[in-house]
Amino acid sequence: MMNIKTIFCIPLLLLMSNCKTQTSQTETATVANNTVTIGLEQQAKIPNSKVAIQFREVVEESRCPVDVTCVWEGIAIISVDAVSGNQKQNFQVATRDFLQKNVTKSFNFSGYKFTLVELKPQPGGKEEPVTVSFKYEKEN
Repeated sequence: MMNIKTIFCIPLLLLMSNCKTQTSQTETATVANNTVTIGLEQQAKIPNSKVAIQFREVVEESRCPVDVTCVWEGIAIISVDAVSGNQKQNFQVATRDFLQKNVTKSFNFSGYKFTLVELKPQPGGKEEPVTVSFKYEKEN
């Protein structure tokens, strides 16, 4: 005869075996052709400079899902930390300029202009790690 603990533990073990474990983001940042792509909670250094940027979090995500026709395209807002020596600043950057929320697609920091070009994944799209891509250029 099975004891009572076994009866309760078997269903629990079956449920736990079906759970997906959340993997940590191990993908490193990439920099090429004046574009930097950074994984969530990752940091990238701009070549030949003291400037580094870190993708902190997605603050808001209301973009139109893939394969859906929407009246409004929506917006995603992310939080980015920029560091250069002792100077550190946080920026809220959006997938498009949106004055009602006081956010834009770009920011200037320590002699560079950064412009958000892509935030993945798009809602309703294929499952992939969360990444953000910025074009950067040295200011004159």
